[in-house]
This record gives sequence, C-alpha cells and structure tokens, in this order.
Amino acid sequence: MPQARIAMLVSFLGAVLTSPLAAQNPSPKTTDLSDAEKLYGLSLIWQEANYNFAFFDQVPDLDWDSAYRAFVPRVLATGNSYEYYQELKRFVALLEDGHTSVYLPDPDRRFESYPWILTENVEGRVLVANVGRTLEKEIPVGSLIEEIDGEPAAERTLRVWLPYVFSSTDHHRRDLTLARALHGPPAQPVTIAYVTPNGERRERTLARDRGTRDDEWLLPTRSTRPRFAFRWLDDGIAYVALNTFNDEGVVTDFEAALPELYRAKALVVDVRRNGGGSSGNGYAIAAFLTDDTLRTSAWRTREHVASFKAWGRWSDRYKNYFNMEAWRDGGTHGDVPPAEGRRLIVPTVVLQEHATFSAAEDFLVAIDAIPHITTLGRPSGGSTGQPLLLQLPGGGGANICTKRDAYPDGREFVGYGIAPDIVVESTIEDVQADRDPQLERALELLREELSSSKD
Repeated sequence: MPQARIAMLVSFLGAVLTSPLAAQNPSPKTTDLSDAEKLYGLSLIWQEANYNFAFFDQVPDLDWDSAYRAFVPRVLATGNSYEYYQELKRFVALLEDGHTSVYLPDPDRRFESYPWILTENVEGRVLVANVGRTLEKEIPVGSLIEEIDGEPAAERTLRVWLPYVFSSTDHHRRDLTLARALHGPPAQPVTIAYVTPNGERRERTLARDRGTRDDEWLLPTRSTRPRFAFRWLDDGIAYVALNTFNDEGVVTDFEAALPELYRAKALVVDVRRNGGGSSGNGYAIAAFLTDDTLRTSAWRTREHVASFKAWGRWSDRYKNYFNMEAWRDGGTHGDVPPAEGRRLIVPTVVLQEHATFSAAEDFLVAIDAIPHITTLGRPSGGSTGQPLLLQLPGGGGANICTKRDAYPDGREFVGYGIAPDIVVESTIEDVQADRDPQLERALELLREELSSSKD
C-alpha cells in the first residue's frame, strides 16, 4: 500500500474526534450548525459518492460505508463550522481523487492563513519558492526550511496536512501537502529554522498575516502569471508557455503569435504550470501542431437503473447493477481535425510537471500520437474528469468526480499521472542556482535534432 495512503488511513482510524488544526483553531467553540445539518452534509457526500464516484477501484482498502459510520460521531463532536468542514475534508480525502474535494464557506476561510512565503516540494524537502518583497533579503527564495515549530519541516507538514489533501497520485499529493507547510491558525505565529542558498542558518518567527498585511510577491504567482507567453530562444527555437486552459484567450493569444511562430525551426511548449480549465482550448491549440486528426480521451461513467438493481438480487443478468458496478461507455470526446490553414509542424518538446493537471492532461493525451512531439519533465498530476457539485450546509460545497477518462486505447492515467517520454527532475541546487534543467534538456534535444536534419 502506498505510504501516503497508509498515513491517511492511520490518521483516520486512530485520531481523536477533533482534528489537530481544529484543536488549535481560535474561533469560538459554539455550534453554528445543528446536528441535523451536520449529518445531512456528511450523508449527502456519502450518498452521492456511493452512487457516482468513478474510482472506488483505486482505493481498494477503503470501506466507504464503514468510513461514513466512523465519521458520524466525528462531525457531531465539532464545535463550529470550520471544525465541521475540516472533518468533511478528511472524509473526502479518503477517496484520493484530485477532482473530488470539499471547500470551505467563505467566512470560514479566515480561520486559516500563512506568512508571505510560498513553499514547494523539492527532493522531498520544504523549499521557499516565493516571498513577499519585505522578506526578500531575510528569507531568500531557494532557502531550505529545515524545522517548523521545532519539528522537521517535511515530517511535520505531512503529519498535519496530509489527511486534508485531495489528490489522485502520491507525487502530486506530496507536492500539494508541502506547499501548505506554513499554513495554520492566523492568531498563531510560526517559527521556522532555515538555511539560505549561501549556507547561512537562520531562525525566524513569522505572523500568519497573508490576508491582513499588504505586501507584493517577489515572483509571479498563479494569479499573476500570464495565460500565454512567447519568446525566442537560441538557434531559431521558439518558446511558448500555455499556463492555463481556463481562458479561451489563450487560444486567441496563440493564434495571434502564429505569424511569427511560423519562422521557428523548433518549438518548446510549456504546460508545467497549467492546472487545466476547458479541454477544448487545449485541443484548439493542439490542432495547429499536426497534419493528422487527433483522438481524444475515452470516457465512461457509472450507470444506475433502479429496477435493474432490484432484479439484480436474483438475476445474474443485472448483477452489476445490484453491486453498483454497471458502467456506460461514452466513447471519446470527439476527434480533433487539423486546424485550417498553415500549421506549425516542427520538432517540438512539450514540458510537463506534477502540476500539469486536468484539461492540461487531456491536451497531453491528444498530442500523444504526434510523431514530431516529445514530452519531457515529470509525471503529470493524474486527475481529470467531471465533478458533480454539491451544496453543503453552512455555505460550503463538495465535488464528486463522476467521469472516468483514459487514453483512447484504454490506457489509464488518472491515479497514475501521464509519464513523459523523458524524465528530468529538478534538484535543490537547480532551484537555488535558478537553473531550469528541463528546459535545458529540451534545448539539447531540439538542437541535436536540428543538427541531424542538416546532415
């Protein structure tokens, strides 16, 4: 059993009724949801997942009914809405799916914050990825956080946050968890011991004041990074970043850049930071990279017919319905014909990462058969699908993934991630030296290909 799954199950089975974060939470210990509302919200999630969740086979050690019964006293013991939603998060995280999640009511978001520091997982350790400008000199980007409140940083973060993280793959789960290393109650400062990139060891106590103190991030963040970027590299190689498919403007931007891109001898397409959006936007861009029709993901969804389920108690013909194992095949999402007019058919490397997610993974599936494209980087996040949105008591909500996607030939990637053709990892030393080994390797490959084509 994967280590992350063991950690979650141990936490689920052995923890006390309230979560560690809820126990530290400074909010008033008054019940703002009735017991009936608490039970309804938990039961709604259990019911809708029971009938609609697409990946129970990927959590074979999970007894969903037993988990539901175990969480009844847990949710009833919560003292306020924030604590209640923390328990719902733990419950849903047992399904281990990136498109199956719980989100807090807006008022409850104030009970969780972090300093002006963003962290990331590099080689299993907690690295400073971005800081507010007021912290730039004291806590430089690339600093390695070794301890948080006196505990080893990575171990503490996994212990505190892993049970609340929604993810389909262990590698993406660890990334998401270590990105929350400094999160916690706003009224409770956090003390970190860290080593700067030049090797100096320091310690600092920080307020979790991200939402109450004005500052400016030193580096671009997900919300400030442009949806599209284009620049020329050496040797006539063009670089294009597609940072989201959530905005159809990324297609417009790409099409506007085509007159210049047609001059490229080779191309790098970067979807490492693309967290998804609309698959159609990715397909529209992929259509310019091929002269052939592209096949998209195959999908299926669970099927329920009430009478069939009833008959299935006695009839083998309907046994799958009785066991809630019947499926409807949806085919594919449709073929993508080549774009009209001139297309961009040059040696191409697509950069991907753990954070390549959802519709960006659908893009990777669509380009899989294009012979002049090589993918490079690390396995993708391993989650796509169609969430069912649930409204929960108190103003929050939940998503249940109802659609199971795969390659058109049936290969599974949800729960595993899409493996690149060439794996290239980044090290702590790379980050601290501001090196991009994935882009560097992509340029080596393309230069070799361009050189060999001249011979």
